[in-house]
Amino acid sequence: MTTNRRHFLGGVVGGLVAAGAAGRAGRAWAQGAKIKPAGSDVLLVVDVQNDFIPGGALPVKEGDLIVPLVNQIATRFRHVIMTQDWHTPGHISFASAHPGKKPFETTKLAYGTQVLWPDHCVQGTPGADFHKDLKIPNAELIIRKGHRQQMDSYSAFFEADGKAPTGLSGYVTERGFRHVFLVGLATDFCVCW
Repeated sequence: MTTNRRHFLGGVVGGLVAAGAAGRAGRAWAQGAKIKPAGSDVLLVVDVQNDFIPGGALPVKEGDLIVPLVNQIATRFRHVIMTQDWHTPGHISFASAHPGKKPFETTKLAYGTQVLWPDHCVQGTPGADFHKDLKIPNAELIIRKGHRQQMDSYSAFFEADGKAPTGLSGYVTERGFRHVFLVGLATDFCVCW
C-alpha cells in the first residue's frame, strides 16, 4: 500500500471544514481578514527545514515560497515556537531501515501503521537545518521531534503513538497561551497532526 500525501490532506481538510472545525483563524483566513494576535496567542512554526524544501530529501512543492510569509507572520506574534524534525540515522520511519521496503510504503510497528519515508532531517545534517532565509529571532522554544529511534513523530505535541508527549502541551499550558496558530511545511502530515 502506498500513501499519497496530497489526497490525505484533501480528505482531512475537507473533513475539518465540513465539520465546521476551521476555528477562529480558519474563518478569518477564509474571509480575508487580518488577525491581530493577542499576548496569550502563540505561533507554532512547523518544520521549515531544508529537506522539506525543493531539492531536499522529502520536498514540498514550492515549499521555499512560504519562507518570506512565515517570517512576516512571525513578526506579528510576541510568542513563537518552532518545531524541527530531528531523526537519528537509521530511524525506524525510514524505508532504508526496512530491507525490501520502498519510500511511501507502509509497515506495522508497535504503535501502529507507519509510512516509510526517504531518509530526511537526520540530526546534524544540512537537511535538518532550518531554511537559510527563515528569520525568527523572537522564537522562544524549539521542539525537536522524531528523535526517538524506534518511534516517529509528526505532531509537535505527541509522538506517533499518540501518548508520549513532546512537552509542548505542558509548555503551552504553563505559559498560559490560549490560542495556538500554525504555519509551516508538510501541511498534510506535520502541520495537520
